[in-house]
Amino acid sequence: MVRKKVEGNEEQRRAAARSAREAGESPSARNVTTGGSKQRTHVPDRNSWSHEERTEPLERGKQRVEAAEEEARRAEPPPAPPPGRDFTGRAHPGYDQEHQAVFQAVATAERRHGGNAVHAHEVARTAGLPHDRTKVLLHDLVTDQRLVTKLENTDTPDMGPRYETR
Repeated sequence: MVRKKVEGNEEQRRAAARSAREAGESPSARNVTTGGSKQRTHVPDRNSWSHEERTEPLERGKQRVEAAEEEARRAEPPPAPPPGRDFTGRAHPGYDQEHQAVFQAVATAERRHGGNAVHAHEVARTAGLPHDRTKVLLHDLVTDQRLVTKLENTDTPDMGPRYETR
């Protein structure tokens, strides 16, 4: 006797049935068995059904359930960024003395390296500012004032971004 084709392999069906039993439900209630509940024509008079009732069993397939779960996961808000590294919601800062000091430090460190781009820790050391504060100021110089260019993936292995004057 040949049975109907169902989605998923035997291990997946067995695991789904096992998890249903552990949750106190019957596997057929969750539609994870290959029995009569999976068959679309188990009700004798389908002609009296509405369109939604006819197409409802088609949406029970594994791919559609997984797609719905993935869609629900995407609808969740993203996790909060780590503290101290978030630039969203900040007003556009003006160009102040700290920005000037960091810009001059980038130019000085760049000259020291023969015109090559430099890492943020060297800019912080040259400017005499803490590394975290220097990274924020460099971000402002790159995105708002556009006086500095940030170069990504320039080293092998990658040692972080490098910065150069425009």
